Amino acid sequence: MGRGTPAHDHRQLDRTTMIRRHLPLLLVLGVAIGVRAWFTAAYPYAFFFPDTMLYVRDSLAMVPNDIRPAGYSLLIKPLAGGPYQLIAVFQHVIGAALIVGGYAFLVRRGAKPWLAALAMVPLAVDARQLTLEHYILAETAYVALTVAGFIVLAWRDRLGPVAAAAGGVLLGFAALTRSVGLPILALAGVYLLARRAGWRQVVAFALPVAALLGGYQVFYERHHGVYAFTQNQGRFLYARVMPVADCSQLELTVKQRTLCDPNPPANFEHRPDRYIWSDHSPAYRLYRGVGNDEFLNEFATTVIKQRPGAYLAMVAEEASWHFWFRPPLVKDSACLARTWLPPERPGYQCQPFYYVPVSEIGKHPAVGPLPATAATERVHAYGRIVTTPGPLYAVGVLMALAAAFWRPRGRSWRPAADAVLFVAAGVGLMLVSVATSMYEQRYAVPAVVLVPVGMALAWIRLRPATKTTGPTDATEPARATGPTAAHEPAKATGLTDATEPAKAG
Repeated sequence: MGRGTPAHDHRQLDRTTMIRRHLPLLLVLGVAIGVRAWFTAAYPYAFFFPDTMLYVRDSLAMVPNDIRPAGYSLLIKPLAGGPYQLIAVFQHVIGAALIVGGYAFLVRRGAKPWLAALAMVPLAVDARQLTLEHYILAETAYVALTVAGFIVLAWRDRLGPVAAAAGGVLLGFAALTRSVGLPILALAGVYLLARRAGWRQVVAFALPVAALLGGYQVFYERHHGVYAFTQNQGRFLYARVMPVADCSQLELTVKQRTLCDPNPPANFEHRPDRYIWSDHSPAYRLYRGVGNDEFLNEFATTVIKQRPGAYLAMVAEEASWHFWFRPPLVKDSACLARTWLPPERPGYQCQPFYYVPVSEIGKHPAVGPLPATAATERVHAYGRIVTTPGPLYAVGVLMALAAAFWRPRGRSWRPAADAVLFVAAGVGLMLVSVATSMYEQRYAVPAVVLVPVGMALAWIRLRPATKTTGPTDATEPARATGPTAAHEPAKATGLTDATEPAKAG
């Protein structure tokens, strides 16, 4: 027998065992990489949306924008000079990396490999996820930072100050990438308190958050003369309330009445953002500029205070569309929905534009509708079918609630806390976007990864009990029952230790 052969055989056996154990991940990851390579080959340029122009321009100038936070602009700065397809490819890599990270986290928290891999399937194949990864937009970076922050906070049963600080850095920077991340910071704080993480951990989390948010406001003040993240919150909220702003039923000042619109165009239905950018909008015609934002916010809050029922009913109705198979979109809103799916003819009838090099970097791409190719036709057909169904999110909410309120005997409470964190973040982003902006399908894309992870964690909590007749699992601590307890495995009692994640069935 050759020298070293037993050790070699042992290593080979270990590799084979590991491959078999994690085969579900390898299958899902292989599909994810294959679909992304196929997508990139079909669309040789990155996709463009009006926000793209702001991100690229601000990245080159490194000046904070008064509409969008500058976190994403900072991230893409090394690649902002083009070709922009490099940014899209990098974002596809991030999407694949999230699959590995999410899988590793779920296995760490006690999920079986098949369950952890199943939770990553929507992220791997969802057509809207793939399309947004191909856009020069902040969504992919925001999702990656948020999921990474949650994983760091929930990785161990006992959260240390260093991990808490790392989670604060990731979630704090996520909020500077998209301002909708600010409420998620509050959610993470509640999660730490519910876990009784300890005051050192809470302070360690809060310090980098305060430093990042405070530092950004100082940076913003240097360029715009006011401490803020953006200066258009009032304008967006004005647009949000206009569908229920029946001025005949409101008590308004003379100046406030100049913002009323008694005859909104038909194509404004389900598109309140038209009140931000359209010439028909009273705010756009009469009150342009950030100096009017406080007045617009005053009008919006007046409408909400005087018509709270109408406002809440509107938000509830539109938020519910995220849980439908087919939301009732019409006219311009249906057009907008098509921009988040793979195009058959790029730039034609609401389909994504290519972001091609132009004479002045950061300007709108000068490219008209392009003809369909065999590749774009196939990816477009794929996109019409392979999207995460809205009812899945509703199931995720029910599972998280069941995990939170049902107390199975002997089960660790941690999976329930983690499940609520992930599901509440995914669904909460939908609700916040509807309440402050509008219903838009791209705002549900973070839920493509957050909600399935939360569902897997809830299953760990809710899984059917299994009877064990032999020794406890090697990962469970032995229960001392006598003089020989230190040397004998403990008898299984059907109870998991309160500090260890339960094994998923």
